Amino acid sequence: MLRLTLFTDEGDVQVSGCLDAGYPDVEGIRSAMMPLPKGFDWNSGRLKLKAEIEVKGMRYPVPFACADPLNPDGSLTIKQNNG
Repeated sequence: MLRLTLFTDEGDVQVSGCLDAGYPDVEGIRSAMMPLPKGFDWNSGRLKLKAEIEVKGMRYPVPFACADPLNPDGSLTIKQNNG
């Protein structure tokens, strides 16, 4: 399973969850929604996203392939993108 985790600089997990087994698939796109706590400040620069593959109870990091720089722990800093 693919586990996605949103957390802060302090390591506080805001939300975490797994996509159904078998996804992502070689065909199509699988969407996931992760609601944040009410009042969370998007512009704080403190919110990070990490991805892990979970196999038989063990988690292995999945590196992001994107233009934005990754953090030293392999996570991606999330910023509001609305213009």
